[in-house]
Amino acid sequence: MNYFQKNIGWIIPVLIVVTFIVFFSIYFFSAKVDVLGEKTYIYVYPNSTKEEVIENIKKQDIVFNSFVFKAYSVLLNYDRAHTGRYEIKNGMSVGRMVNMLAKGRQTPLRLVIGKSRTKDEFVAKIDPELAFSKEQLMAKLNDNAFLKQFGLDSSTSLTLFIPNTYEVYWDISVEDFFKRMNKEQDIFWNKRLAKLNQTGFSKIQVLTIASIVEEETNQDAEKPIIAGVYINRLKINMPLQADPTIKYALNDFTIKRITGNMLGVDSPFNTYRNTGLPPYPICIPSISSIDAVLNYSKHNYLFFCAKEDFSGNHNFTADINEHYNNARKYQKALDENDIY
Repeated sequence: MNYFQKNIGWIIPVLIVVTFIVFFSIYFFSAKVDVLGEKTYIYVYPNSTKEEVIENIKKQDIVFNSFVFKAYSVLLNYDRAHTGRYEIKNGMSVGRMVNMLAKGRQTPLRLVIGKSRTKDEFVAKIDPELAFSKEQLMAKLNDNAFLKQFGLDSSTSLTLFIPNTYEVYWDISVEDFFKRMNKEQDIFWNKRLAKLNQTGFSKIQVLTIASIVEEETNQDAEKPIIAGVYINRLKINMPLQADPTIKYALNDFTIKRITGNMLGVDSPFNTYRNTGLPPYPICIPSISSIDAVLNYSKHNYLFFCAKEDFSGNHNFTADINEHYNNARKYQKALDENDIY
């Protein structure tokens, strides 16, 4: 009797066990995640349990092996869900997914802050992007005690936000969001302090002029010229007579044409009746509009009017009679196109 015949009684069970381990390892370590498209995101909310996370993943039509997920959870000691937004790529291993969730390695999102005219509009744009509620955000925008640390109050709170794209974590607290935006604002203005000081205006004043420029035109090339017009008017204590401030005073941004009966609105934002700048910006202006004010064109223009060809460009002049002539041509074009 040879060695194999003598030991066949235990060799066969060992081979079965080894075969089982090999195939189980292949099954375990090769388990992949299947998502519709290239990638998707899992959102883990505060106080979620591991079981709730698994159910949430299933609801998003992410195909994965829940047995392998639970096994990895034990191996990686994943017993507490970390809040966050996690990027799940098609074909990633289940083990990698669990490891990411277990260690809270969430993926930052690219938050775009653009122009908003009102707090309601701003809140509506931010609310879908971040975990905190719109009520929390609005409360902070109106909390004078909280805003004091940034040198702001409820009327100027939107000036904290510089339009740009920022990488932030989805579960950032509303307090930390404001602090982060304050840091970004400091970085922005520190690069422009020399220019700011040369203008003789404060940050709020620059932003207020920039907000009017922003509403006047989409033509970046004309923005410094328009800024120069308004600054020329300020220097001689001439009313700004800015049509966008009338829309703001009336709280109606659908108006296509400012008419004489609108100019009597009783509001500190009526720059036809009041001299100087409005109390605060009428929108969050773009960086191009802010820089246009900081680098405004030096000229003698006091008037401008949209060109009658609706190109978005303007006619500029220092002569009131020439301005009236330009205005009549533009008004005629509005009439001919039934724009009222």
